[in-house]
Formats: sequence, C-alpha cells, structure tokens
Amino acid sequence: MTEAIRADYHDATDLLHIEYDRRIGYYSMPNDHFHDHYELYYLLSGERIYFIKDRSYLVKAGDLVFVDRNTVHKTLESGMPDHERIVLYMQPELFAAMAVTSELTEGLTEPFRWDIPIVRFPIQVAKVTEEIVAEMVREMRNPDEGSGMLLRHRTLEMLLHTYRHRHLGRIQSDDQDPVLHPKIQVVVRYLNENYQNPVTLPEVAGKFRISPHYLSRLFKQTTGFTFSDYLNLLRVKEAQRLLRESEESVTDIALLAGFGNFSHFGKMFKRAVQMSPRTYRQEYNGRDGIKKTQSTIS
Repeated sequence: MTEAIRADYHDATDLLHIEYDRRIGYYSMPNDHFHDHYELYYLLSGERIYFIKDRSYLVKAGDLVFVDRNTVHKTLESGMPDHERIVLYMQPELFAAMAVTSELTEGLTEPFRWDIPIVRFPIQVAKVTEEIVAEMVREMRNPDEGSGMLLRHRTLEMLLHTYRHRHLGRIQSDDQDPVLHPKIQVVVRYLNENYQNPVTLPEVAGKFRISPHYLSRLFKQTTGFTFSDYLNLLRVKEAQRLLRESEESVTDIALLAGFGNFSHFGKMFKRAVQMSPRTYRQEYNGRDGIKKTQSTIS
C-alpha cells in the first residue's frame, strides 16, 4: 500500500450505504457505536481486531464479519499497520425494496445472528467474494450509468453466495483464537446483564477480584472502550428501545435504563444520538417507527 484511498456510495433510497477505505499506518475506530441497520464488513488486506457485543475477534484478509442491528461494536488495530476494507450498511427494508421474499431474507440475514458472526471461506469459495468486492470497489471509485443498480445487486449476490456456502465458512468456537482477555470477557458479559443497576468500576473490580486501575486499563486496551463509555452506551441503547416501545416518561426511562442522574442521561443520550431523548421519540413516532439515525459516541 502506498496511499490512502476512500470511496463512498449512498443509495438514493437511503437503504444502502457502502464505504471503502484503504488506510495507511495504525488505525482504531474513534467512535463507539451501534446502529439500527445490518453491517457487513469485508477485509481485503491487513489484520484487525473486531469487538462485537461481548467478544473480540482477530479478523484476517478475506474474512466477512456480520454485525447485527443494534449490536455494540468497534474495530481496533491488531499491531499490524495498514489495512483495506469495505463496509456495507443495509436497512432491513432493502430486501423488500429489491423484491426479495421474506423466506430468502431470513436466510440472507442468518449470519448476522450467529454466535460467532465471522465467515472464513476456503480459497476457491473465497475467490468469488473477492471478485464481487473488487468489482464493487471499481464501481465506487469510477461511477458510471447504472452504478447504483450494480452495487445493490452485488450486495445481494455477496449475501446469497455466503448463504449458499455458509457450511464451508462458518467458524466454530474452537477455530477462533481468543483475543479478549478472559477476565474482561466475563466483565463485559456482567455489564451486558446488569447495566440497568447502579454499576460502578470499583464495585465490578471488587466483584472480580481485580484492582480498579488495572481493570480500567485492561478494559480499554482489549475492547477499545473505556469502562464508563461502554456502560453508558448500553444504557443509551436501552433508553432508545424504551422511547420507541413504551409510553413511560423520559424521566422514568432514564432510571429504567440505569441512569441515576437525569442531567447526565440527557448529556450522554445527546452525545450518542445527536438529539435529545424527547426529539428522538418525536422523530421515531413521526416516521411510523422507522428510524434511520446512526447512534455514535464521539
């Protein structure tokens, strides 16, 4: 690699967004985030660490990573500089818009729900995915008439190819080298199950017999998140769900999501969603329950 390159595609329907990046040097994703669309990540070259939900995975060139909707995730550098990747962000409505049957849609989205959402194909099968991606990158860098149609169809082709050959590429637990420190994996799972309670770093450190300073440093080092950022992200995610699905007051939702201070809740929510909780609820209701705002923490 000699130079950084970036290319983007935003579908006119707002149901598909594709990003291509060739990055030089070391890079870790600056934002801790989750979003309400499917994310398909393909690494063309290099090596990455991908944190998803409560585990970290070592991702190698040729791997496909499937991130389900509303799942906390982040990519980190693995110690190896330079990487090249393409990421496809798909709204659930994309499949119906392209006349995909509900039965096939269920199959195409199956890998997003796997316990280990990584696909690593043998060489001959992987070559097909590589060719599809290469064509998509060329089309994004040099768009022409019908580029949007081609990119939409190549997206479905990549998902269909994966679905048809899923038994060849699905990674089992024993095949995946552990990346996340065992102690931190237990802590992350504890936070995922207890974020609605008044959880603190010293309390968790004591529970798992580890010093608060060491836990803080190890948590950031192995997940890419600070302890507090990860905890707040889980709480904001739950608050979003309650704002969409319940009629509880915003004040009560803050408490139900685990925030003990309403002012802090408002600040963290706006930081993550770029709008206040009340505005989020109004916009969601105003769009008949279809919300396409990406949730990020800068």
